Amino acid sequence: MDLLEKMLSRRRTWIAAVFLLVFAGLFPAHGYAPTLLVGFYGQEFFSSDQSGQAGIRGSALLSWRTLIADNASLALYARSVGDLSPLRDGQLYDSHTLSLDALIRSRSGRILLETGLLGSGNGTIEGQAPYLRPDWHVGYEHSGDYIVTAISYSGYYCWQPEDTEDSLFQGLTLGLALDPSIRLRYGLEFLGGWETWTEGNRDDLLGSVEASAGGLIGYFHDWSVAARGGLRWSSQSGESNLFFVLESGWAWSPRRQLSLEVDAFAREELYLWPEAAAQEYDEFAAGLDFRGDWTANDRLYLVTELSAARRFADASPERRWIVTARAGIEFSF
Repeated sequence: MDLLEKMLSRRRTWIAAVFLLVFAGLFPAHGYAPTLLVGFYGQEFFSSDQSGQAGIRGSALLSWRTLIADNASLALYARSVGDLSPLRDGQLYDSHTLSLDALIRSRSGRILLETGLLGSGNGTIEGQAPYLRPDWHVGYEHSGDYIVTAISYSGYYCWQPEDTEDSLFQGLTLGLALDPSIRLRYGLEFLGGWETWTEGNRDDLLGSVEASAGGLIGYFHDWSVAARGGLRWSSQSGESNLFFVLESGWAWSPRRQLSLEVDAFAREELYLWPEAAAQEYDEFAAGLDFRGDWTANDRLYLVTELSAARRFADASPERRWIVTARAGIEFSF
């Protein structure tokens, strides 16, 4: 998956994983009725490798959670997005997400069983080719008075029918979350993993450490920040690199009807043996996402989104930028 497309994602996976350790240990699981959200948007998409594309987007989201026993719950999440630019190429782009999570609680901890499926049949508007990526996660969390410790195994297999770079990843994660008060939280996470390209002669070892913090300012401001650094050691010449990532987020909801969110990221990759790299050996990417929504009745939402990202690289074909402006309505059922 392209670095810029990874960074443009609104799901800050690394931050969410750490913060989940905190909130999961504090609140019991309850059953909820299914929630269905349908959205329609007008959008303008700009990128350096193609002219602007005016188009429309449709999306559907389903979430549901229920108790299956006194100490166990089951959750389902599904989302599909379709992008169409009728005045340009008439191509329908798509992306889909499906996840199923099971939670089993004990007196001092809980077991998490998660599986999911990501994919696209026609490719995404950002330029990613069709792919299918099942993933899995098994973890255990131990809850203390203010500290949650966790260990987990996770992995995925990414199949790309139009490319020869199918990959398999597996890793172990150790996490620590500290929640000294309702207004402040901290997290620390260590990852060790292995990734192999099934159709090529390449195996990579990965290691990283991430520190995160977040909390509330007053009653209406929520903030988060995370810093991650790591090493990829590859068997293929020119692919070993050091990477550093900084992510931050801010949300403001002064009243129930109005919500604003801003997310930012920066990522630097430094290749260890630049003379062996086929193209580039220094990459830097940065971006900003904004979302605002307003509702009068918790049923109909007016939504505005703006995303911008820029990627710099030593090789000019790898340099690119993406800007997306979107406005529309969402219906909650």
